[in-house]
Amino acid sequence: MAEPKGEAFRVVHETGPKHTYRGAVVGCGRMGSTIDDEHIGMPHYPWPWAHAPAMIEARGVDLIAAADVDQGQLDDFKRRWGVDALYTDYREMVEKEQPDIVCLTTRPEPRAEVTIGLAEAGVKAIYATKPMCRTLAEADAMIDACHKHGVILAIACHLNWYNWYTNARQAIADGAIGQLRSMICHSPSTLSNLHSHTLALFRLFAGAPARWVFGVMDSEERAAGEGDLSGSGYIVYENGVRAVMNTQAETSGLNWTLEFIGDKGRIVSRNAHAQFELWSTHPETGGPIQCQFPNPWYPRSSMVDAIEGVCRSLEAGEELICPGEFGREALEIAIGLRESHRRRNVRVDLPLADRSLRMG
Repeated sequence: MAEPKGEAFRVVHETGPKHTYRGAVVGCGRMGSTIDDEHIGMPHYPWPWAHAPAMIEARGVDLIAAADVDQGQLDDFKRRWGVDALYTDYREMVEKEQPDIVCLTTRPEPRAEVTIGLAEAGVKAIYATKPMCRTLAEADAMIDACHKHGVILAIACHLNWYNWYTNARQAIADGAIGQLRSMICHSPSTLSNLHSHTLALFRLFAGAPARWVFGVMDSEERAAGEGDLSGSGYIVYENGVRAVMNTQAETSGLNWTLEFIGDKGRIVSRNAHAQFELWSTHPETGGPIQCQFPNPWYPRSSMVDAIEGVCRSLEAGEELICPGEFGREALEIAIGLRESHRRRNVRVDLPLADRSLRMG
């Protein structure tokens, strides 16, 4: 293969993985295959978001097989993506097809068992959708199994790879807003499902683990149960960065808005990541001034970027953008916020001692 010509082509070329890997999908339903049908014409969701077409679009990986317990979903997967190596047993798929990278998009209930099974079967990397699982004990077991077998475990909170947020992180590193002090989320959704994305993104921006939380849930009845729920919360990270969550799932008219606030400015993401703003401080008046946000030069689907990122993590020998520990922390914060409410709104330290606690 001839070397790409020109500086621009070189820059693009160097962002790709160095090798090509065999890829497979376990779970051929909504996230694995069909979710993009719901998002046609929606600028918030740059195509593709489903794992199968993202694996087809990504450099460095070939989609060669899939598994699902539902034969009907396998038939639809074959029609959509032209994959012939289809299995109702993921273990048989791994044994016969020897995939390097598996996108795991089952429902959360079997995800821990399947993750451990894939790790034991010798796959090199697992890219598992969110929420990671239902209990903290399951999350611990998933991480332990992958560490034991030398498997990269990445959680598909793919906003962590989204190039707009990558540029926002770089702007903060370059001092555009000064020292990051706090983060705020407003969004009408529940804590563990959609906001696994938010909490994993907060963890990446904070650059340190969460150490304690304080929560107020919207419903006493739901707080008493184990299902996912909405509410508000306060998170303190090990390095002193603070975060505020405001979900209010029953409130209409709110969009997903995130703010990253420094001592000299802020970055704001509005309208479910469709609009980004950079605010700095006027050097003479000290007042706020809006600056040109450093837009991505090569914007793409965050899911495609994430899958290529997993390939690069394989080559580097570690996952840094959204490892299993970030997915576990997202679940633990959500549970901790609920536990704070249950204990009459007290501070709850992390990690939680009771690993049997669950959500969803």
